[in-house]
Amino acid sequence: MNFTIDGVNWVNSEKGKVIYFNIIPSKELRNFRLELAKKLIKIAPNTKAWDKKFDEEFLFHITLAYKLSDREFNNIWSYVSGDVSLIEKFLSIFKLRKVDEKLKLKNFYLPMYGLRITFLSDKGRIICEYDLLQKRLLWRRDALNLFQWKKTLKLFRIKAGMESTEIAQRERGKTIFFIGDLHLDHGNIIRYCARPFSFYDVKEMNKVLIKNWNSVVKNDDTVYFLGDLAFGRGSKPAKYYLKYLKGNIIFLKGSHDGRVENAKEYEILNYRNREFLILHDPNDKPMEWDDWVIHGHKHNNDIKNFPFINSERKTINVSAELINYKPVSIDFLLSLDIDSIKRMDTINSEPIRW
Repeated sequence: MNFTIDGVNWVNSEKGKVIYFNIIPSKELRNFRLELAKKLIKIAPNTKAWDKKFDEEFLFHITLAYKLSDREFNNIWSYVSGDVSLIEKFLSIFKLRKVDEKLKLKNFYLPMYGLRITFLSDKGRIICEYDLLQKRLLWRRDALNLFQWKKTLKLFRIKAGMESTEIAQRERGKTIFFIGDLHLDHGNIIRYCARPFSFYDVKEMNKVLIKNWNSVVKNDDTVYFLGDLAFGRGSKPAKYYLKYLKGNIIFLKGSHDGRVENAKEYEILNYRNREFLILHDPNDKPMEWDDWVIHGHKHNNDIKNFPFINSERKTINVSAELINYKPVSIDFLLSLDIDSIKRMDTINSEPIRW
């Protein structure tokens, strides 16, 4: 069941202030919570005030900190919201203290999926979880078992179209594809971008991403790779992986590629009387360019500004996380009628049209 994290907020409670991630639930998640609450309320020996909220007043959230005094709240809220005190601003002018502009969780925006329903005791301890992919109840030991979690993630990737199980069938003819930011060998990218793999399992991630690529690309297709093929301590060079990937690959240099033979800084693609600027980082776009830009680099870390499609900026983000970890074709992009789309968060999202 999908939902979206949309920034942070806070609320007063009986035992102090609470800071939380604000959740925008899907209709499916909202209906599920309502149906479950109505059934549980009949058998629960004890209830809380929010258990009886069967209307729009129910607060969908993920708690970050709770039972906070005013002092604790002020310190934590300043940190997660990116608000800076006058003293910190003053000190930063004289470079006595650095103000970190990245700590602005209030602007954090990320489409997500709920894979399990967790049942807690009154003391907050996990009793069991219902696994929506395995369709069975997992008691505490199994719920925390890494093997079970890897099984759940694999089922999720297949169901969400993020792992290919067979070679895609299409009519003959050459096609142009785009993808960026595979980050093969990079264990930390799983955490940084919430990739659907168990933490640091780079072998499984590498295997799935390479298989995904070769399931949709034929040897005579053209693939624009928009940088950052491999990264991390002990990672193999890009040329090692290029020999395992199908297609005529045009390599756009990324932030972590090192030296790649024949790599380009950018490319201008003319296709069906349209022009596209293709490059790694959209911030490197020339000021005079006012047409569509196909880029990577942003991953899913700034979907608010750089979603899959943003026609206000005229950008198309083909970082792997936004396109189901598979190359996306130019014909698919044009079939979406991109000029009519105001924004589209990921390739799985419903487009918001003008």
